[in-house]
Amino acid sequence: MALSARDKKSLLALIEKAQLVYLLTRYPKKQVLDDASDVAKLETGLADMRAAAKELSDKIREDHALVRWDELAKRPDSPELAWRVAKRLTPTLIRELMPLLEGEPEAAFFLRPEAPRKRAKARTATKKADRKRRRRSQNGEPSR
Repeated sequence: MALSARDKKSLLALIEKAQLVYLLTRYPKKQVLDDASDVAKLETGLADMRAAAKELSDKIREDHALVRWDELAKRPDSPELAWRVAKRLTPTLIRELMPLLEGEPEAAFFLRPEAPRKRAKARTATKKADRKRRRRSQNGEPSR
């Protein structure tokens, strides 16, 4: 998909701001929320992300529905809520929108958060198999 110059500029600004917010969420929550300057950086970063997201075209918003645009548009009431929004929203936003900027020199060094790992279902299968197996006593009879 070819991006217009306006969308490219908005995407670069949005992801740049999201990078800073994402890096803050990599620190322990208590460390960030106990420091007033870090809280200010977090809230300013989210506000900058909101401003940059407003500049995006509706087509990009529709194509990337996995990003919670409505949650980004709301201003958090407290630092605690800002932390939760940042922690939940920024990795998804970066993962979803970075492919649009592939090949752009400005985006070459942006972070790319890993997708969350899915839990293996092998454990539940072995538990069921263990329940079905009966233990036998030393003389070969089933135990009760």
